[in-house]
Amino acid sequence: MTFLPVVERELRVAARRRNVFWARQAAASAAVLCGAGGLWFSQNLIGLGVPGPGPIGLGMPGPGPILLGVLRQVAFAFCLLAGPIFTADVLSEERREGTLGLLFLTNLHGHDVVLGKLAAASVTAVFSLLAVLPVLAIPILLGGVPLGEFVRTVLVLGNTLFLSLAIGICMSACCVQARSALTATGFVLFLLAGVAPWIAEEWRMTQAPGWLNLALIAISPTSVLSLTPAVNYASKGLDFWLALTLMHGLAWLLLGAASWLTARVWREPAGWLAQPVWRRRWSDWNYGMSSERRRSRARLLEGNPVAWLGRRHLLKRRLLWVAVGVALVAWILFWMRRPQSAANGSTVFLFGLLLLAPLKWLAASEASQRWVADQQSGALELLLTTPLTVGELLGGQLQSLRYLFGWPVAAILVVQAAMLALLPDESRGDRILGAMALVGVVTCLWDFHTLGWVAMWLGLTVRRANRALLGTVVRVLVAPWLVFGALVLATVGVKWYAIPLFWLVVCVASNLLFHVLARHRLMRGLRRLAVERFAAAG
Repeated sequence: MTFLPVVERELRVAARRRNVFWARQAAASAAVLCGAGGLWFSQNLIGLGVPGPGPIGLGMPGPGPILLGVLRQVAFAFCLLAGPIFTADVLSEERREGTLGLLFLTNLHGHDVVLGKLAAASVTAVFSLLAVLPVLAIPILLGGVPLGEFVRTVLVLGNTLFLSLAIGICMSACCVQARSALTATGFVLFLLAGVAPWIAEEWRMTQAPGWLNLALIAISPTSVLSLTPAVNYASKGLDFWLALTLMHGLAWLLLGAASWLTARVWREPAGWLAQPVWRRRWSDWNYGMSSERRRSRARLLEGNPVAWLGRRHLLKRRLLWVAVGVALVAWILFWMRRPQSAANGSTVFLFGLLLLAPLKWLAASEASQRWVADQQSGALELLLTTPLTVGELLGGQLQSLRYLFGWPVAAILVVQAAMLALLPDESRGDRILGAMALVGVVTCLWDFHTLGWVAMWLGLTVRRANRALLGTVVRVLVAPWLVFGALVLATVGVKWYAIPLFWLVVCVASNLLFHVLARHRLMRGLRRLAVERFAAAG
């Protein structure tokens, strides 16, 4: 018998896909463009006489370290996003279609299925990373970058990619819906890459470094990446190798958990999960008590039935409020406990970004998933046969999004605006980030409104919810940052207040463009988009 037969079969199928080839070309081209921009930027900095430390990997002056730092950050971001993009729906899709149990009618085991799906889903990501590595080695030729730092960077990027893919496939084994698996994967990566380094730094500032601090560093790809530069590795080389080993072991542990779950979740629930009393309690937690549901129907059905459909899931809103409340309390306590570190524009900007970015991701996911699910179930076609107009359908969707995200986002913006108002005199860098945080407060609600329109539009034109979500995120959230970065690189040496002004112009132009485009296409062609796939099939 062939060893790991599913792996061999999936690799043969994946090797014939055209998108694997084009992904390699796109990754290499993106690395070359980022490298050219980073090299041009480093030359401008040196020409302006701005050496000195910078972000991760930019500790040494010269174009080599600066270029390596830029490429390392871009490749690291891709490795983190590989899990949500490639593996977050590979097993949950099989469960939704009812084909996962068919695999276990043979003599396959859980690890055969999981490793096979992992191999097939990771081919594109692995080849893309390999295409980036030659560009990542160019800073060695420029000088100032030792070979050991390049090797450590490659090891960390490979481990980060492996960990992200393992998290995605483990969450896919736990969830049935694509949106749930994608959200869970993104949340776990956010905890590991964003929250864990912050806790480790806070622990290091208040306590002597110990095994807990090392454990937090080990489970955080961001912390391990910060140890790759030669300056940091010289004093913490042992910590680097221990953390790298533990991170690799964590990925294998997640794959083992996914294998164990995959061999069992395809069966019908048994025990206490199958009892009607627990199903009824779960319904009450999710939709509210019967009296609460009656009041909601009486209040909303006469106004807009689509809004009622979107506002039935009360558990989502309650969990969202709990998460936002905990995050705001932690932020306020951090501000009160360490005012010298927290009372600056860069900290307010960073905390606002960490709190609002997941909510924007969830809003785009909610809006796109609903249309895709309604199309697949036929609910959208039924809604289009009712006397509801297109404006009422779209307005109901937006109203339910405002109900779910409106007040939590408003609470974050109020706290962020209050902290910006309490900031003392700042340095030039803090003024820039503080002003950018203020721009974010001003344009945030418009960002959510645009996300809703674009997600609804792509939810009708793209068959998979994850692709609609990623398309929305790229258009509304990623593209403005790319344009802003290009403007900053092209105007090195301008006055500090020009940079927040650039950010404001980019945000307004991006929201205006995508908002008008998505609204126009939905208002004019909602009915055509809803039945387009059936017309193509016929």
